[in-house]
Amino acid sequence: MARKPPPPPGPLALQGALGVFCIQAQWEGLPAYLASHDGPLAMDLSSVSDLDLSGLQLLLALDRHLVARGDRLALSGVKPEWLDRFRPLGLALLLEGRP
Repeated sequence: MARKPPPPPGPLALQGALGVFCIQAQWEGLPAYLASHDGPLAMDLSSVSDLDLSGLQLLLALDRHLVARGDRLALSGVKPEWLDRFRPLGLALLLEGRP
């Protein structure tokens, strides 16, 4: 009998703040995760308490890395206040799910 492939992993859930003072801790696990997972990356931000420009820069760099290998970053759990914060700067496209 043929073995079924494992189910795709659920979204990668980040927790805590994605800000200048803790961005290094959030980044540390991502390279190994990316190296071991092919395809698009679903990321759940619903447990992220705050997102500043440093956190947005991390997400944009992650998306750029994924696009370079032919994949995309799909975000869920984006808070409305983040859209309000970054939309006037023209930086909310990734958070809104647009390329």
